[in-house]
Amino acid sequence: MRKNLLIAVKLTILVLVLVWICASINRDDWNTLVQQEKNWGLLAASLVAVLVAHVISYLRWYVFVHALQIPISMTEAIKFGFLGNLFNFVSLGSIGGDLFRAIAAALKAGKKRPEVIASVLVDRIVGLLGLIYVTAISLQLYSNSLSVTLDWIRRGTLIGSVIGTICLALVTFAGHHLPIKLLNRIPMFGHTLHRMASAGMLFEGRPALVGILLGMTAMVHSLLTVGMYLISISLYAETPSLAEHFLTVPPAFAAAALPLTPGGVGVQEMAVAKLIEELPILPAGFKGLIVAVMFRFELIVVAVIGGIYYFFGAKEIKRIQIESVTHPLDK
Repeated sequence: MRKNLLIAVKLTILVLVLVWICASINRDDWNTLVQQEKNWGLLAASLVAVLVAHVISYLRWYVFVHALQIPISMTEAIKFGFLGNLFNFVSLGSIGGDLFRAIAAALKAGKKRPEVIASVLVDRIVGLLGLIYVTAISLQLYSNSLSVTLDWIRRGTLIGSVIGTICLALVTFAGHHLPIKLLNRIPMFGHTLHRMASAGMLFEGRPALVGILLGMTAMVHSLLTVGMYLISISLYAETPSLAEHFLTVPPAFAAAALPLTPGGVGVQEMAVAKLIEELPILPAGFKGLIVAVMFRFELIVVAVIGGIYYFFGAKEIKRIQIESVTHPLDK
């Protein structure tokens, strides 16, 4: 009862945030959006790009768990990914769904549960690092002058890229020198923490695996940014260029990961609107907030697909739980 009440409260917050976003768009902009001609083909292409981006992110996690020899199939990885995406909308930020995905996948992993939980954490870190790379490269390659805000983001992502690269290099080429065995000395949880850290050490001596995961991450964020751009050109005759979308959209995705609202709703939309206003030249009549709201609707459609997976997979998840107890695995 208490759990259902908590979910109801979070869904209420989600609805209120969506209403607040819609109320932030003035009547003239809404009238323009409703009355102006739209390119439905481009909107459909945008939805496909967003859906494919999500699937690639789930496959990225599958590549990692497969390398860990965790008994999860590609189909199950995609299903768990969609379930996690659905639960993003009843948790703060975009990390709550990862927790559900970890729990659901752990039911299938038997005695390798610490490794599967670690795989979700590592997958999240790789995703954020890839987002930093995409943002940093986009800002570095942009030839025009940047606003103060975008210039700070450029510097911050550049520093983050350097730090992330150093950490990946240490794990990949010198992981055996890192003192992760000291984690075993921590009372109660030391052994579990050591096994989780050991999962991250899977990158040691496998630069190709690191490259594949980062490449898939770049594809995910690039497709999402292209999806936002397709929405822009489907609604407006004059829009910021694709390169300018790459300057503003990825940082907004990073802002949405902050645990402030369910699924990052509101944070992402406001971040897109504000960052687009930082562009040197903004076409007359273009509203980044409207584009961001349309993008949110597409994310909700993808979440509905996750809901379909949830209802069709509920019995299978229960079966997995029973099997994990009666036939534990320890590979």
